[in-house]
Amino acid sequence: IIMISDVNECSSGNGGCDHTCVNTAGSYHCTCQAGYLLSGTHTCIDINECSNNNGGCQHTCTNTPGSFQCSCRSGYQLSGTTDCIDINECSTDNGGCDHDCTNTDGGHYCSCRAGYQLSGPHSCLDVNECSDNNGGCDQNCVNTVGSYRCACRSGFQLSGFGAMTCVDIDECLTNNGGCQHTCVNTAGSYYCTCRTGYLLSQGHDCEDINECSVGNGGCQHNCINTEGSYSCSCRTGYQQAERSCYDIDECSSNNGGCQHVCRNTEGSFHCTCRTGYQLVGTSECTDIDECSSDNGGCHHNCVNSVGSYRCTCRHGYQL
Repeated sequence: IIMISDVNECSSGNGGCDHTCVNTAGSYHCTCQAGYLLSGTHTCIDINECSNNNGGCQHTCTNTPGSFQCSCRSGYQLSGTTDCIDINECSTDNGGCDHDCTNTDGGHYCSCRAGYQLSGPHSCLDVNECSDNNGGCDQNCVNTVGSYRCACRSGFQLSGFGAMTCVDIDECLTNNGGCQHTCVNTAGSYYCTCRTGYLLSQGHDCEDINECSVGNGGCQHNCINTEGSYSCSCRTGYQQAERSCYDIDECSSNNGGCQHVCRNTEGSFHCTCRTGYQLVGTSECTDIDECSSDNGGCHHNCVNSVGSYRCTCRHGYQL
């Protein structure tokens, strides 16, 4: 009996196989590793798994020698070996956003709170609302970080919905504006005035004007200053006509009280008596007894009479 033993073709040069040589009774055959396909009897060529249903990958399939791998587009991460799930970028460092991060399918975006605007993809810069139409403010616009406010000039106050309109403050309504006499309101301000006869002092106070200190107040004789005014008066013997003084003719009324003659003078009068009389006091006249002084100048006899006298001679003589 002749014994025939199998030749193991694989023992020499791997049977010429690229990958695996499988010896069989009386023969052999070549096989390929996973991811390869036998081409002919000995050669192994790579299988492009990506060419069939994208390799089962949800996004990107990348063929490699003897295998393949799945990868995901930006914004996604691999779950298992083939599926892609969204990456929530906002969950890490707020997605790099200054303010608000909004996750989207495969991405994210940044947004800013009211009063800010996006600068680049992540940063938020303050919006200067005052640069556009003065922020809608009636007068002054004050920009603040993330907002703004309206303000009014001195003498005005904010009014109305949104506090953007400025209305005049009537300073005179409170304590008369601090004015001693009259408060006059103006747009954005006010001023004080004084009643006639007063002068404004230090913006609010009123001081009496001494009208008599300038030109005697226009009075001819006496000027009398009063609070807020003045008056004129005349010296005794004069009568007043507004600011002028006129002599009173005392003699025109009841002869000035004189018994005989009344003589008017500027601002006064005096009484005199007719010849043969002398003044007693200021107004009465009494007879002068001329005979009592040097016999009236008579050689013999002096005979006094009311207001006069006469001389006579003794018997045997004649004047």
